[in-house]
Amino acid sequence: MTAYFFFDFNDGQKQDSEMMVRSLLCQLSQQSIKIPASLDALFLSSENGQRQPSIHALLEALRSMIQEFPQVYIVLDALDECAQRVELMEKLKAMAGWQLQNLRLLVTSRKERDIESYLYSFVDDENRICLESTLVDKDIQRYVQQRLSTDESLYKWRKDYAVEQEIEAKLKEGARGM
Repeated sequence: MTAYFFFDFNDGQKQDSEMMVRSLLCQLSQQSIKIPASLDALFLSSENGQRQPSIHALLEALRSMIQEFPQVYIVLDALDECAQRVELMEKLKAMAGWQLQNLRLLVTSRKERDIESYLYSFVDDENRICLESTLVDKDIQRYVQQRLSTDESLYKWRKDYAVEQEIEAKLKEGARGM
């Protein structure tokens, strides 16, 4: 089973770490053949849906639900775009602390000092990969050059070398390794 959450600074709901947990629960429950027992228990404990469960109850339901699958992959993209970073890091630390053999967790983020220091406290060196933006920038530049030289809809820009160079430079500069 796979579940993912993409933090997005353009969408307020996709900046919220609690919404991440709720989304993961929803995605995993949709991939279940029957209603997971942990989700049913969560519903009953919140007075049949009359009140919102605590974040602790949501995380416990997520942990229990993950245990019901043979293998679960969770992808959390763009941690740096989460508005509540401290709360998010606490949730990630709790999830890592579950030490579930069937759980694989992949998180991505721009290199931000607060996120990096938090992750270093519970992610081993062998489980960290840093993609340097200078390497990525070269790939972006090659891609832009290829598109400018082969894409017919961009043909008009090939006539003026200075404009073509400016397009390449601006796209590379604006990408900042992304």
